[in-house]
Amino acid sequence: MKTFRVFGRKFQDYWVEVDAKDEYQAIDIANSLESHKWNKMDIDDIIEATDVYLNDDTSDEYPSMESGIIVGGK
Repeated sequence: MKTFRVFGRKFQDYWVEVDAKDEYQAIDIANSLESHKWNKMDIDDIIEATDVYLNDDTSDEYPSMESGIIVGGK
């Protein structure tokens, strides 16, 4: 049996309250805020697999992408 390393992603939602004259200005203000000013919403989303690689390496680093070009090859 082969071992595969599967990478996943879990999306997180946030909210923030801003004072604005209308919805458009509220979006502009919110988009200009630093990320630490946003509040994280508690959600129960599942982790979705995004990439899978044959695990030839046992390190915890993200796999390097190789071009397949042989340097110095004939």
